[in-house]
Amino acid sequence: MLTHGVRRLPDGGFRVRLATRERELLRSLPTQLRPVLSGEQQVGDSGQRLFPAAYDDPADETEYRGLVGDSLTQERLAALDRLSRGVAAGSTRRLLWTVDLDADSAAAWLSAVNDARLILGCTLGITQESAWDSGPDPDDPTSVVIFWLGWLQEELVAALMGTLPDR
Repeated sequence: MLTHGVRRLPDGGFRVRLATRERELLRSLPTQLRPVLSGEQQVGDSGQRLFPAAYDDPADETEYRGLVGDSLTQERLAALDRLSRGVAAGSTRRLLWTVDLDADSAAAWLSAVNDARLILGCTLGITQESAWDSGPDPDDPTSVVIFWLGWLQEELVAALMGTLPDR
């Protein structure tokens, strides 16, 4: 039985069970991330982190950007919309919120959570994974949030890979 986290269901779907305050955090993400993902707002080097160069050669990079246009942005915004719809669904019981997702929605959640971590990492000035070796700074709410999102990302990856043990 899943008490907290993400689990693959026998029908191929996924069950997410989180504390209600964790759900509220997820509910707040789309409003905060949308302006950054759409390019309306810049946070540090988030543009470079979200959309890194695909080619070292400037001419190849220009050609690539011309081919993909704004499709990368639209994919990220669509994933954020799926996260928003998923967080609006589900049910709450005893301070735990539960929602069932299909595989496409779980993958979209993974994408949106990854984007949130990249953007929050920019706000904290994180440039190396080793910055997390000692865990989050309990006095910095952004640090705690990015650390929790990392946990949720690991849960989603494990469930999508089908390696999460039954609980």
